[in-house]
Amino acid sequence: MSSKKIKINPDKFALAVVSGSTLTESDDVKASKVALQRYLSAYLLIEDYNNLEDKNSSIFNSQSVTEMMENMSKALQSKY
Repeated sequence: MSSKKIKINPDKFALAVVSGSTLTESDDVKASKVALQRYLSAYLLIEDYNNLEDKNSSIFNSQSVTEMMENMSKALQSKY
């Protein structure tokens, strides 16, 4: 396993999440709130990931990273 740390830019990631999502709300205010919630959730998720990566980079292996990404994906899907 490489000892390189993965660092994700939280702003770019959150913008990608919002721009890749479909907002179905008919009201602009509701749509904005949903988009903001998605942005903030994605941003904070990546900040948490980066903090974990900094603290625990030596114990991660490719399977644990894959499992973590799958769990994050499931958690995000259950919210929306």
